[in-house]
Amino acid sequence: MMLILRILLGIVFAILGVIGSVLPIMQGWIFFLLAFLVLFPKSRLAVKALDKVERRAPRIVAWLRRRGIGTHSLRDTIRLR
Repeated sequence: MMLILRILLGIVFAILGVIGSVLPIMQGWIFFLLAFLVLFPKSRLAVKALDKVERRAPRIVAWLRRRGIGTHSLRDTIRLR
């Protein structure tokens, strides 16, 4: 159930990103980033992106990591250092 919800949410964010890239009112890149984080939560890019944002928005990053988005695995922790 949670996987289906994550996929649907990622697709919705991707559609909003496409709409945002066409309309000047919405910022499309934000929705593309959210779609990427939701669809590929364990990727190296997601981990690095959240590591960079963590100083500016620690509460949001902590909330995302509690939900399994952008978490470090042991293999990635060794490779990042």
